[in-house]
Amino acid sequence: MEPTEEEHKPAVENRWWVDSGAKKDRGGGGRAPAEPPADGTGPIIGKRFFDVGAGFDQDRAQKQLTDSNLNLIREANPSEGTWAYMCMIEDKSPPERLAKVKRMLRLPKWARGVLVDAGTSIRAIATGDPVGENIVELTLGSQSSFDAWAHGEWVREKVFRNRERALREGSRLLVRYLKNRNR
Repeated sequence: MEPTEEEHKPAVENRWWVDSGAKKDRGGGGRAPAEPPADGTGPIIGKRFFDVGAGFDQDRAQKQLTDSNLNLIREANPSEGTWAYMCMIEDKSPPERLAKVKRMLRLPKWARGVLVDAGTSIRAIATGDPVGENIVELTLGSQSSFDAWAHGEWVREKVFRNRERALREGSRLLVRYLKNRNR
């Protein structure tokens, strides 16, 4: 028997993650969720949680992040095949950590990058040729990750167990995602 058109429609009103504004029991032991305090100090739950993202434009945020990375590369103005260095705060990373990052993250001769030092973490941001077409970012810190963009589109993310793992895999990922398909 074919499902009717009505059966194909999602039943939004009965989904626990959708806050329709209705105050009804949602299976929480007979009690409706409590209202947050009027002074705004209560936990961010329900409608208040979703209000945090109200008006959030994902495309704009993605473009700003990509532009931010490209702007850091332009500001540092590294030569091809080299890492430039920028420190964003007074507390710099230990010199031996920076040396290790430079030693383990080898840039191809046609790429350029900037190591952005934030003290507790280092962001290795690089681009290939032409500048800005492909951009990669390897964040080395307590939560190490890799992100790649091609032609302004986010194409890859990888989260690592730790900084050492990110460094070991980072060089390979960096080259793979910076390569221009026309090379």
